[in-house]
Amino acid sequence: MKNELIHEIWLDPGPDGQMLPGLCLAGPMGNSFRSLLNQGAVKVGEVTGHSHFDVMAKFWKLRGWGEYQTAHQQDHEPYPDEWVAIQRAIIDSL
Repeated sequence: MKNELIHEIWLDPGPDGQMLPGLCLAGPMGNSFRSLLNQGAVKVGEVTGHSHFDVMAKFWKLRGWGEYQTAHQQDHEPYPDEWVAIQRAIIDSL
């Protein structure tokens, strides 16, 4: 689908040792998120989607959290072409 982006699923150990789930964009747009991960964090998967809502709905389903909902209409907007170009340039260079 047009404008689909890859998101990484991470488990990050919290202070009590519990593994806390997190989600970020693959490639350079996720660098800030990944820089905050604790030692012992592990990437456990990926999910793709064409909007924030699409990705979060898939992530919630994978986690067994029920149906994702949002009150923000902009969450349904497709990802910008610029974001897709940034991510594809990195993936294509690998």
